[in-house]
Amino acid sequence: MTGFAQLSIMNAGDKTRATVVLIHGLGRTQASMLPLAVRLQRAGFRTKFAGYKWVHMSLEQGTERVARQVERVVRRHGGPVHLVGHSLGGIIALHLKRARPDLPIHRVVQFGSPNLGSSIADALKENSLASWFFGPIIGELAEDLTNSDERDPDVAAIAGDEFPVEVTKVFGVTEPNDGLVTVASAWGREAGLRLTAPTFHTGLPLSRSVAKATVTFLQTGKAEIPDG
Repeated sequence: MTGFAQLSIMNAGDKTRATVVLIHGLGRTQASMLPLAVRLQRAGFRTKFAGYKWVHMSLEQGTERVARQVERVVRRHGGPVHLVGHSLGGIIALHLKRARPDLPIHRVVQFGSPNLGSSIADALKENSLASWFFGPIIGELAEDLTNSDERDPDVAAIAGDEFPVEVTKVFGVTEPNDGLVTVASAWGREAGLRLTAPTFHTGLPLSRSVAKATVTFLQTGKAEIPDG
């Protein structure tokens, strides 16, 4: 599923609501972000989905594709626009915010994004089949993708920490992680707000507590992961 879709929970003609563009992760589809979209719309946000073709793709190509879709959102609904991305989607969101200051992008929320690189991607890039299938993005995700050491108060990074380290030791990962990305890498160096959630990588966009924190951050610029 590519392009844009929208859930019709609220009045689509309401021009006063802020728009949140949701960007899925590598190997995922827009469907993985549907539960979060429902929760955001119930909180009063308009939601749109950005899609990209992750096969044989580079980070630059993915960012350009999402940028064109955000441009269409801005032309139709105006700004500001918030970006929420899972994994690679969060990397694209932050890169787009940095690369396109002409777009009215306000806040960015990343879920489990490998800002400082992923050991899993590092292992996969040595596999010729995986490297061919995914393209240059696998090599890029193994590297430090930080644009700046300056923390941005309009960027939040939420990391999962509920994956057994005993399992990830095979990839040399011995610190808290979500099964694919360490907490340290997900936090990166640019996020002004850094949170952890008791869930795994694919569970981040499905988590009720992560959704609550996302809503609060987009509304106020502050948040915490609620208990329970």
